[in-house]
Order: sequence, then structure tokens, then C-alpha cells
Amino acid sequence: MNGLRAEDAVMAVRLTETAINKALRDAAAKAQRRDLADAGQEGLRLRVTPSGSASWVLACRDPQGGMRRFPLGAWPALNITDARQKARSTREKVRQGADPIAEAKKLRAIGRDAKEGIGTLGALLDLYGGPVAKKGEAVDGEAPKARTIGPGAALKSWPETRRRVESVFASLMRRPLATATASDFQMVADAHPSKASASAAVRYVRPILKWAAQRGYVGRDVALVDPPAAVKRRDRVLSRDELAALLPALSAAEANTYAKALRFMLLTLCRRDEASSATWGDVDLEAGEWRIPETKNGQPHRVPLSWQAVELLAGIGAGKPTTLIFAARGGEKLANWDRTTKTIMEATGTSGWTRHDLRRTGATMLGEMGVEPHVIEAALNHTSIHSQLAATYNRARYFPAVKDGLQRLADRLDGIEAGGAAMHSLSAERAKRDVGRRTVAV
Repeated sequence: MNGLRAEDAVMAVRLTETAINKALRDAAAKAQRRDLADAGQEGLRLRVTPSGSASWVLACRDPQGGMRRFPLGAWPALNITDARQKARSTREKVRQGADPIAEAKKLRAIGRDAKEGIGTLGALLDLYGGPVAKKGEAVDGEAPKARTIGPGAALKSWPETRRRVESVFASLMRRPLATATASDFQMVADAHPSKASASAAVRYVRPILKWAAQRGYVGRDVALVDPPAAVKRRDRVLSRDELAALLPALSAAEANTYAKALRFMLLTLCRRDEASSATWGDVDLEAGEWRIPETKNGQPHRVPLSWQAVELLAGIGAGKPTTLIFAARGGEKLANWDRTTKTIMEATGTSGWTRHDLRRTGATMLGEMGVEPHVIEAALNHTSIHSQLAATYNRARYFPAVKDGLQRLADRLDGIEAGGAAMHSLSAERAKRDVGRRTVAV
């Protein structure tokens, strides 16, 4: 609209409540709409209808010179003073090139999309890594699959990443990302009861938000979220007394699958996910080897098994090649690690250790027994063996030395367990067998 319409050419008067009420009565009596111009603020108009409603608008020119009318709100919800203030701020935004009408339409569209699950944090997670089945559930094969273009689907940690983000940022999952700010994420993270969980969720969600910002899905500052708690490097190593209390519980005849998996992790220095993902097709009990097809560093890993590890697996009983060695009821992957670990801690009088601390404890014990650092790193399947130079030019994985080291570790653990047998119900049959088969290395 490039000119002022006749209806806009009205005499301006300083509007008051009395004047507005009189205009409402006149409009109703004459059954005619009226426009009132306010002398207190340039361009501010009040449109009065015969039905008794009234609404504020601002009439002004945009940067291109066109005359525009911008809705401000309804009377009396928006009083005269606030209407004048809103008219001034809207005029300034228009002068700087903003289009309040277009922005309002965009926000309404964003709201509609959010109700349909479009443009939300949940939709972003689908796009980045895809949906993940809830614990004990399967992804509905008949449901339409979300289009996934991000790098999340290739991450082994994606299921844990998504579940943690969904848990901590549950209140933002259906929130339109176009209206989300870094402070929104920060406030949710800071208010979460578990600082450790919230910090992990922040570390997981930041690369997702950065990826989204690179594509214009969110503002670049949205990813500027700080973990509510500083990440501390763990150096927890279980003491000899703690191991003496713990080991009998992990090898008792009545030990559950989780306990057996924990003992296997100690004997092989493997990661929790590696143990819980191991299948019978991956192990060769006669050769005493376990081949992990894919590990954290993306490379397969060949693990020599001590006779204690072989005995542990043989006691479980081999299954089909694709069957999990350490499986929950129904053959599913172990999922209740935290609860079971706490139960074992209570039963053994230990506390404060994690599954990964067992791996660190075993590696520390190898070092204390004089095993060379590069052999320990090979046993841990670290990408860099001893140094970056060695990792680049020396591709050996020191299998014979690793085999010897893990056997020495298993013997040392047996020695600690036998020394702590007086404090726990280590079965007499196992104790007699251990004494008869070898001299305990303590």
C-alpha cells in the first residue's frame, strides 16, 4: 500500500478512557466502525467496531516507503499507556527493517509445526541420529522412519546419547527450536537433580546443537551451554582389601550374570559394552581367544583368555554363535548395570567404584607386576601404543606378552580372592580346587 487511505486520514486527538468509551457507544448506536487517531503517539490508531470490540494498530511507512498497518493488541487488555509504548518500539523495529506481521506469521507456523513434531528438539534428534527404542521396547517397524542425515546413527554411543538427552531435557523435547535459547537449555540443566547426569547430557547435546546451527536450524549461540558440574578425571583404583571383598561375590556359584560379566571385565580389561555385546561366535574356548569385531577405536581386538576366563565362559555354557554370552532374561542385552552394581557394593561392603574402574584397576595391577607400558596399552586396546610414533610405525599388538600379562593378572586376582576367603562364603569346592591346581600367586 503506497499511500494513506481515506479511512486513515482521521483527526488525531489525545485518547482517554472516556473518549474511547464514548466512541464505543457511538459505533454501536450507528452500527458503524470508527477509527480513532491518538495525538499522544504518532501513527497509533484504535479501531472501534459496532460489536463493542476495539483494537490498537500502528500506521507507519516501512523502509521501502510503503504505508503499513501493524496490529498491536486489543483494548482494554492493552491500555493507552502500554499501547503508546508498544507503538514506539514497533515503529523503531520497522525503521530498522523488521516486519512484525511476517514474524508473527512465522511464530504461528512454528507453533503449528511443533504440535506436529516438526522443528522440535525431538525432531532434531531424529534427524541427527534417528529414533531409539525405549528399554524393553522395539522401534515400531510399521511406523514411518525419520529421515536421518546426521552423524549420530554411526555412533555406537547414540542410544545412550539420545536417552540421556531425552531424560534431562524432557521439558524441551516438544519445544520449537526456533524459539529456544542457550539460557533455556542452561536453566533446565542447572535445575536437574543429578548434576552428573545433567553434565553428561550437556556434553551430548552440544555437538548436536552445533551441527544444527551450521544448517540454520537453530541460532549459533544455542550450543553455548555449560555443564552444571565440572568433569573430573577419574583415577579410582580398587584396593587389595576391596578386591578381596569383591572377588568372591563375582565368582560364587550363585553369582548372577552381571557379577560374572564384571569378573570377565577384570580378567580381560575389556569395556562394559564390549563384555555385554560379546557373542559365543566371538570366542574360541579351545584356542583361548576372544575376538571383538568392533571396539571403541573402530578396530577389531584380539583378546587372549586366561584359563580362568575360559573356565568362567565354560561354566556359563556355550550357546548359538549369535547368542549373547552375558544376557538378561529373554536373551536381551544387560541394561540394569547401576542397580546391580549397587547391590553388589552393599553385599560386599565396597562403594564408590564403577565398571570402568575395574578396567583401570586391572591395568594398574599389571603395571605393579612389572608389565611393560606398551603391553598394558595393547591389552587395553588403546589406539596409540606407548607413543604416537609407535602407533604410526609399529603395528604390533604384542599378543604373546599380553597373553602372559593377562594370565599373571588372573593368577594375582585368584591369590587375592583366596586371601579374602575367610571373610566371605567362598565355596569349599572352589577353594580346594584352587589349592590343588596351582600355587597361589599373591
